[in-house]
Amino acid sequence: MSRRGFVLIMTFIFMLALAAIAMVTLSLVSSNTRFTGSQLDGTKALYLAQAGIESVLRSVRDGHTPPSLPPAITLGDGTVEYLSVGFPAPNTLNIDLLGKIPVDSSSGKEIKAHVVAVYSDTGNGKFTTCASWKENYE
Repeated sequence: MSRRGFVLIMTFIFMLALAAIAMVTLSLVSSNTRFTGSQLDGTKALYLAQAGIESVLRSVRDGHTPPSLPPAITLGDGTVEYLSVGFPAPNTLNIDLLGKIPVDSSSGKEIKAHVVAVYSDTGNGKFTTCASWKENYE
């Protein structure tokens, strides 16, 4: 085999190796981008749920007992769904809600943050957190 033929074959192998490295890098970047987007949507849903809790606390501070809330409200690009809000015992407020962020409008897929919080009324409309539970899911 001539030297020119050998150089051509080695160049071809080198280009294939570079193409494979580029494809692997592109695949990693793409999956990282999807994962980061999913984390961002989960964080948005959690912040949305926290805003829903603040809405309940504000309603109670304004003297609405039990809080007068619709079953769901739209905040930003998501919704807060109130599952249960009430006073199971004196000076105790339970809040159970979902923050939902739409991910794909054609399929109706959403990222949800489920938050359950128990507050103790310390007087003058001030509440302290007794317990809290949070979970993100699709």
